[in-house]
Amino acid sequence: MTRKRHLAGWLAVGLLPMAVHAAPPYEPAAPVPAPRYVPLPLLDTTPQLGEIDWRQANETVGQFTRGHIDVLRWESENPASGQTEPTPAGALIGASESLRLALAARPDLLATTSMSPAERARADIAAAAFSRDVLRAWVSAVAAETALTNAGKAYGAAETGAELASRMTRVGNWAQDRLLSEQLSLKDAGVGLIAARQEASRAREALARMTGLWGEALHFTLPASLPALPADALEGAGLEALALSRHPMLSLATQDAERALQSQGRGAQARWQTLGAEAVERLLGGRADDGAVLSRPPGTAAVIDLRRAAVGQDAPHAFGRVADAESLAVSVRSQVREAYINYRIAHDLATQALSRQGLQVAKQEEALLRYNGMLKSTWDLLDAARERLAAETTAAQALRDFWLAHVNLQAVLAGADYPGADGVAQPAGKKAAGGH
Repeated sequence: MTRKRHLAGWLAVGLLPMAVHAAPPYEPAAPVPAPRYVPLPLLDTTPQLGEIDWRQANETVGQFTRGHIDVLRWESENPASGQTEPTPAGALIGASESLRLALAARPDLLATTSMSPAERARADIAAAAFSRDVLRAWVSAVAAETALTNAGKAYGAAETGAELASRMTRVGNWAQDRLLSEQLSLKDAGVGLIAARQEASRAREALARMTGLWGEALHFTLPASLPALPADALEGAGLEALALSRHPMLSLATQDAERALQSQGRGAQARWQTLGAEAVERLLGGRADDGAVLSRPPGTAAVIDLRRAAVGQDAPHAFGRVADAESLAVSVRSQVREAYINYRIAHDLATQALSRQGLQVAKQEEALLRYNGMLKSTWDLLDAARERLAAETTAAQALRDFWLAHVNLQAVLAGADYPGADGVAQPAGKKAAGGH
């Protein structure tokens, strides 16, 4: 009954593609909304020094308690008509919903009761890897939209600075070079906003491809932010053993290795290892130092003479099975260690970034108090806001990197390969003050 209600809910919100579309996605005539894009406006003119009478300007500013900054705030709260309407919002898609949609759209990843143990193991590994990729796509999409929001705020702060500089230039309080500096900052913020739009679009479309959403179903909504950073990171003790016990292929490889050892005997394995070591020595010859090996690496395989080995003809195959199991176990252990270290690094970096964000918020609040007490200028307040936004962006990126690392670790523990560490979010550089 619960599953039926859940399915009905999905049908109602339009997240199951077969319920949303009357035609399949490969039908060219299927009606779909056109992609939307609104370009950023360009600065048309550069104000001239003293082009507005300073008395008239001061009368306008004087109507507000704190001068120019209150004028700009009033205008932002009372926008002119003709603003662009937001994109229609659809159903909220969380991580579990994304994974449910993605797996439902991939029948080739389903296991069946008719599969052999090896086929089932491969299916389990493929499902774990695909689930990892879906969750990574969701994390990236949510983080990209958060970054887009922050980029919009940064652009708004730059607009405020450019507009205030324009007004000060018009009344003759500023020279052109200082105005141009603020206008260049606005251009830089505009480039950052456009880049954030591009990344948000890329990440959203990557999630759409993995979940099978198209047409009207693309108007889904993502959470405003990722889940909070866990206070404590996972402990590393026992993770290697856990990964070995869970790996779908390792148990089969271990069984093959044990059967091979039983057929050959433990003594035969020791002889084979000795012969292998001797063959490697003959191959490397006198290349004992690093320079010799690097300058002339071996170009052939080491050779064992089976006539002198006193082992069966099937020994190479049997001991190859043993080596495969050992190699897989070593690889799993190594990937778990690498994934865990990068997970802990990501947790540490996110902790530091969030702490730094708190300090920047406190700094901005202090700047606002001093501004209200006439001890700080408008430009000090704008700079504090810019620094806080930069810290928020860095913290959001660090939180994204943590959850990507967390998903990677969980996938490795389930048997998927480790895809490698993601980039490390770096703190944004401090912008120079705009002037006073």
